This record gives sequence, structure tokens and C-alpha cells, in this order.
Amino acid sequence: MKAIMYHYVRGSTDRSPDYYHLDIDDFRRQLDYFESEFGFADRDAFIEFITGERETPPTGVILTFDDGLRDHVEFVFPELKKRDLWGMFYVPTGPYEDGTLLDVHRIHTLLGEADGEELLEHTQTVVDEEMVPFKRRTEYRNESYERQDNTDATTQAKRILNYFISDEYQTQVIDRLVERIGVSEPSVSSYYMRPTELQEMSDAGMIIGAHTVTHPVLSKLDEDEQRSEITNSFEFLDDAVDGLPVRTFCYPYGGSFSFTDVTISILEASDCEWSFMVKQADITCSDLKPNTHSLPRYDCNEFPHGEASGTIG
Repeated sequence: MKAIMYHYVRGSTDRSPDYYHLDIDDFRRQLDYFESEFGFADRDAFIEFITGERETPPTGVILTFDDGLRDHVEFVFPELKKRDLWGMFYVPTGPYEDGTLLDVHRIHTLLGEADGEELLEHTQTVVDEEMVPFKRRTEYRNESYERQDNTDATTQAKRILNYFISDEYQTQVIDRLVERIGVSEPSVSSYYMRPTELQEMSDAGMIIGAHTVTHPVLSKLDEDEQRSEITNSFEFLDDAVDGLPVRTFCYPYGGSFSFTDVTISILEASDCEWSFMVKQADITCSDLKPNTHSLPRYDCNEFPHGEASGTIG
């Protein structure tokens, strides 16, 4: 069984960001490819396997979509309904509560306006050494973004902004970059799905999962901060969809470096049934408990028709 990860999937739209995405026609072609090569895993059989009610995993592909983007309700959801398919949609809840874009997406809008070289130049001007105290920077430098099709400058800028600088400085650094580059940032309602749409999708058989509040690198946070990010995201989604039928989670950024044993303990205490990371591997019987909080996912670009379109920086 293969879990596939998607982010931006869109057709013709002038919606920000002008950033890399999977074209909706390529998404359709990829679904056709998965159908012919593997088939799609049954939703109930998947849940029964993960929760231990079924001994063997169902065969086929399962589809996951991160970040609660408007692309998912406008382009993905109609296509899944047309094909009688289901998917898992992992939603960060901060934008609904504070009315602002997540910092990770503000970085995407910056890359939609400036190429990687320009963004890196501005970033290196704005960021000074006292903002980069985190001791695991070498690990992040070696492991983060290794599967993405970015230029070296884009990759370096994203690593500085997402990983290396301390969280306390991230927003103010991005504020300064937005001002320097001259970006007009989109509204929350134009960028993300709305709570009523989450309910509609849940009612149609889609699984709505938690993806923290603010999309941080969880391993950079202390235990109380991690607990707040996880439990508050579940609480918001429980209210938004009138009670989550199942509780599932995926780690922001997703690499093995992005969470810790403490994270897993918090998820277990939150009655979360399963969690996804990013790893090039199939889901097998060995992923039953106690490993259900490190289920592997492939990026869609690792399969035919998954090549990104748009600006990559």
C-alpha cells in the first residue's frame, strides 16, 4: 500500500502564490496511472488495518493532501468525488483562529515574487547570527528539502527561514522580507479552505486530519509547546466537523528530524490513531503499532505525471 502526498494542485487560476504546483490535468493523469498500476485502497479497510482490526493491509494507493489549501476544495475534491475516491486532508488551524497566513506559506508567496537568488540575498541581509541558535542546523542542512526540485539558492533560503532561525524571529524576518521585496499577501479566505467546507468534505467521506496550529518544526519546540500545537489543532477540527470520526495527524515538513519521541507520546495521549511522516516506502504490516505514528508517504513527484509546474525559484 502506497500513501501519496500532495500540496498545491490547481488548474487555471490567478490565485497566489505563483509557486510550484501540480497541474490539475497532471493530477488526473496521475490518478489514471495509479488506477491502472496499483488501484486505490478501500477507506474502511485502511482504517481497520491501521487500528488493528484487520491483519493485512489493503492493496493500492491512498491519497493525502497537506495544508488545507483552497486548491483542495476547488480542484481536488470535485475530482475525487467524480471518481468515487477518498482522501485525507491535513489542516493547520492557525489561520482560522488568528486570520493570518502561516509563515511557511508567506515564504511561498515571497518565492512567487522573487527568484531564489534574490530571496537568498535579502534573507542573508535581514538575518544575523544571533537569530540562529538551534544546535541541529547541520542535521537540517543535510536532510531538509533533499527531494524537492529547487535551485540551490531557493533551498538555502528556505532552510534559513524554516529551520535555522529561532521561531521567535521567524515572523518578524518574514515581515521585513515582504516589505523589502514588495509582496502583496493574499487573504486567508483566498488561500485556505473554509471551516464549512471541511464539514462538507468530511460528510462526503474525506478524512480531515490535524496538522498543528502554526505548522512549526515540532522537534524545535519544548514539550508544552508541542502539546499546545497538537491538542489545539485537534480541538478546533473537532468543532469544525462536528466531531472527528477518526483522529489522524501528519508532521509539518515530515522528515524523521521534524518530530521526536515526545511528539509521539503527545499524539498517543490525544487518542490519535495514526500519523504520517515523509519517507520513500510502502505501508506494510510492520507499520502496525507501535509504528503507526511514523507511517511513510511518497511525494507525488516520485511517480509519473507528478512533475511540478509553475515557478520553482
